[in-house]
Amino acid sequence: MLLNLTWLIPGLPIFASVFIALLLLSFNKTMNRLTKPVSYFIIASLTFSEIINFISFKKNIVGHYLPFGGYIELFIDRPALLFSELIGLIFLFIMLFSVAKLKRRNGYVRYFVFLGLFSGFVYLFSFSGSLFHNFYDPLISSLDKTGISF
Repeated sequence: MLLNLTWLIPGLPIFASVFIALLLLSFNKTMNRLTKPVSYFIIASLTFSEIINFISFKKNIVGHYLPFGGYIELFIDRPALLFSELIGLIFLFIMLFSVAKLKRRNGYVRYFVFLGLFSGFVYLFSFSGSLFHNFYDPLISSLDKTGISF
């Protein structure tokens, strides 16, 4: 059951960013004035992704999943979940720091849209099962064996 929801990990930030980008294209002046709601909406989507990721990591969900009729194949295993959890926390801290410290000028909403898209694609990249997976797998496996628990 939970394996069927793993597409939400990369999907939530990507869909939230695309939704905000479409609104930004349609209502440019209005969306550029709504900086706090936009940033909180994208942060909330990333937070929900992190919660699903953390639950999947704690329940030790592994497997292959083909969302959207098999166009994308997600390889879900413990090192990929740990890597995506760490990367997601880094993106979450970047977004929270940006809300606290950045001035709300032109390009602020666009910055959050790109940050949300980038975080979603990094999630997809971590579940891709490609050659990059072979690169970070020994590092994450060694961290997992040392007994680091979340």
